[in-house]
Amino acid sequence: MRISKLSERAGLPVGTVKFYLRSGLLHPGLATSATQALYDETHLARLRLIRAMLGSGRLSLAEIQQILDAVDLPVGDPDAHVALVQAAIAGPDDLTADECRDDAEALREMGWHIAPDSPHLPALTRSMQAARTVGITVDRARLAVYAEAAAHVARRDRAELDGLPDEERPLMVAASQVLLDPIFAALRRLAGEHVAAVNKGKVPGQRVSVSNA
Repeated sequence: MRISKLSERAGLPVGTVKFYLRSGLLHPGLATSATQALYDETHLARLRLIRAMLGSGRLSLAEIQQILDAVDLPVGDPDAHVALVQAAIAGPDDLTADECRDDAEALREMGWHIAPDSPHLPALTRSMQAARTVGITVDRARLAVYAEAAAHVARRDRAELDGLPDEERPLMVAASQVLLDPIFAALRRLAGEHVAAVNKGKVPGQRVSVSNA
């Protein structure tokens, strides 16, 4: 398809598509002349992903560029490739492994296998620190509840990834982690709304104990 049709199907102006091509966010099409090229479904899928990451994912173009650069790396080992994409999603952080040690140890005590230099540990540590500064207690019992919910979701996500060809996994890891995390967060808030309604008697025959929630 020509760029005009590609932009129409992606719901983006032609100028935006051209900008993504110039910046490297979108891979080149098949050149048919010095000024013309043809594009296919892979270009459409990439444009839809970029649009979703900008919107629902709330990432900047620079952050999206880093993630897509990791997706496009020619890495032979699928698991190593996925790890590179996950590191790009996590982004840089100046917290050291030593500063994240307590949180890593808490996860290991739950039976999780977490590398000391996991790119996601700093985000957990920073969030735990921020919670403590305003008096929110996240003790081991509360962390375990959150961890089990997250582990259940992760097992479901992994089952989806295992059913994909190796070459598609990095892109789907990027798409799922960026776009499904907001769903998980929104559901937690909606669940809180539901529990509050139940405990106020707005849902007949149900009541949720705070100790069991």
